[in-house]
Amino acid sequence: MNREINQEILQQVIKCFRTGTAASPFGASKLTDTDAYAVQYELIERLKSQGEVVRGHKVALTTQAARAHLGVDEPCYGHILDTRVYANGADVPLAELVDPHCEAEIAFMLGEDLKGPGVTPAQVMAAVRGVLPAIELVDLKVQGDGIKAADVIAHQALHGGVIIGSRLIDLAGVDLQYEGVTVEYNGQLAGTGTGAEVMGNPINPIVWLANKMAELDDYLKAGEIIISGSVVIPVRVKAGDHINITFTRLGSVGATFT
Repeated sequence: MNREINQEILQQVIKCFRTGTAASPFGASKLTDTDAYAVQYELIERLKSQGEVVRGHKVALTTQAARAHLGVDEPCYGHILDTRVYANGADVPLAELVDPHCEAEIAFMLGEDLKGPGVTPAQVMAAVRGVLPAIELVDLKVQGDGIKAADVIAHQALHGGVIIGSRLIDLAGVDLQYEGVTVEYNGQLAGTGTGAEVMGNPINPIVWLANKMAELDDYLKAGEIIISGSVVIPVRVKAGDHINITFTRLGSVGATFT
């Protein structure tokens, strides 16, 4: 992206990234969503210069309630970095996060590039190598009144990490719209849902993402992991907790937090 960066806001984002430090909303600043993406991309470029590798992307604000709460009419996205991708059953550290929550998600593994504009659901299905169950670790680090979409975007869509299932499933063998999921928190049922909770079908956020990234001169690359939004209301976690998420056909994924 070639866009002037608000250096003051960038420094606020850097200060809060993986430090366990809460952020206040940008408030009266005139930061647009496009400006906020410029801040996010600059953060990612700095992290890449330090050896981080982008492994994929996440889509956030995929429910109508979440968008209405922030007064926006579209989702937003962030980057997934390799140092925060965890294997099924991993012990996942929370020390660098402010207010960690877990979300039940479906992860898409891309076998081909996806470049917008004009990407369709059929093109997404053709480009996907397979899907897996996933748990996204979301860090609700922006706290206080007046939170807007620009706050979420600049702070990497509040992404804290992702735990990926062990078995890649052929997309042709499942109907994600009707895929059911249950969430167990420390052995107790904490929520249930279906794929239809995610913009009607978890494929739809991937379509949106590919076309939105085209507006910012970017695209989805073969080999990337894309997580498409929470199927169930997020669950707050702390050190010592265990989460297990089980889908009807995609299987299970779990993690213990330390």
